[in-house]
Amino acid sequence: MIYIQTIKSKKGINVPSNKKHIATLLAILVLPSLLFSSCAAIAEMNSDPPDNTDSTTQISDPAALAEWVADGIITVSEYTNSSALNANFTLFSRTDDQYVYIGIKAKATGWISIGFQPLPAKGHTSADFALGGVSSGEAYIYDLWGLNKEEHSLDTKLGGTSSILEYGGTESGGYTILEFKRLLTTGDTYDQNIVHGSNNILWAYSDEDGFAAMHIAEGTGKINIP
Repeated sequence: MIYIQTIKSKKGINVPSNKKHIATLLAILVLPSLLFSSCAAIAEMNSDPPDNTDSTTQISDPAALAEWVADGIITVSEYTNSSALNANFTLFSRTDDQYVYIGIKAKATGWISIGFQPLPAKGHTSADFALGGVSSGEAYIYDLWGLNKEEHSLDTKLGGTSSILEYGGTESGGYTILEFKRLLTTGDTYDQNIVHGSNNILWAYSDEDGFAAMHIAEGTGKINIP
């Protein structure tokens, strides 16, 4: 406990006799509130964004776009849209009259994937998946079809075709980047159309390569394709 000695002023008001005691008392009273505010601010900065959200940024002038290259390197202005689907998974997209160009960056060292237009509340059913990654320094990608809530198959095993026209990928610092190109409308029975505007999606990633490996995170959402 801190005691403050007082003296009488001419008007009879008690005033502190030691200014240092006042400064000490004020510091004790104010410091806890400052520390609480600082801790709250730090916690807010360090908290992860909520899962399954589409935090979208856009480039409004298509003429400002850089050339798209399937090299696993996402450059400034290479895509018109980017959507942070969770703290560890970001989807990039751009289109022209015929094609959609997709980039995915995920905090993963195995496969990463995106599935388009799954049936509502049916899991993987009828979703059109692109799943890929980097193994032994080489990029790989699969075109898959959702058979039911949990299973999927290569399009080619079902009588369809692989509709991925170009792809590339890199893995560095615990992150994998996958880029690919396909037609907006492929005409394949085991593909879904990707539309300008809102698209329902599934996303997932794994710490192992090969589409038989289990995911370590997944989610659903909507993204806007320009």
